Amino acid sequence: MTFQLAGSGPEIYERVMVPLWFGKWAKSLLDSISLEPGDRVLDVACGTGVTTRLAKDRVGHQGLVKGLDVNAAMLAKAMKLAAGRDIGWVESDVVESGFPDGSFDAVISQHGYHYFPDKPAALIEMGRLLAPGGRLAFSIWDGHCPYTEAICKALEQHVSPQIASQQRSQRETPTAEDLERQVRAAGFSRVTLLRQEQLIDVPLAEEFVPLHLGSMPIAGAFAALSEKRKRMLIDQISTMLQPYVVAGRIRYPDAVHVVIAQM
Repeated sequence: MTFQLAGSGPEIYERVMVPLWFGKWAKSLLDSISLEPGDRVLDVACGTGVTTRLAKDRVGHQGLVKGLDVNAAMLAKAMKLAAGRDIGWVESDVVESGFPDGSFDAVISQHGYHYFPDKPAALIEMGRLLAPGGRLAFSIWDGHCPYTEAICKALEQHVSPQIASQQRSQRETPTAEDLERQVRAAGFSRVTLLRQEQLIDVPLAEEFVPLHLGSMPIAGAFAALSEKRKRMLIDQISTMLQPYVVAGRIRYPDAVHVVIAQM
């Protein structure tokens, strides 16, 4: 079998990863912060905008919503998906957004924390952007996931230890104490940490893994593998995930940690 990917990374991300992962987690993230009609909301590291669009649904036409991301291709997809809707899109790192102090009532970020090069600076900047009493809510992955571990072990053997390490870093979760300390050090108060669990249901590895890897920054490394090496990688992942196969699907437990804080 030859593994071919149809569409760009952002297109695959929206078509594959949003319905199976990020769309589900986006709803629970927004539930945790209780957005109200008229709220001004900034979505940091918005990707293709699934959380941004849902936030706009909740704040209504009288509310203001902006999505911010450093990836121009992801933003272009977000703009296309939200065509005709009153949502602003900004290509920028969070620490260089240029928004005035107190511009927003809520700042949200779904899994953006893992990618912030300077996490303390990002937290301080998000606090600066909030009006007095404004709320911050961001999610990070739980430290353990059978699917991610299978992917990383296969990448380590068939691609490179460095790329496997990059993928594992997304699951390197600070302790609750360290996370709360970071948030409070940035000037936030009333810090709450929640653990949210879901049962994830994805297609079998042969169908799903090429699509998943093709939507990620490591897509080029996967595409560069020989067909034999790709086959070996997929087979290894299939074997490791066999205990989670139910009725022709991979079903496994996963969790995120949501941090909620107030200025």
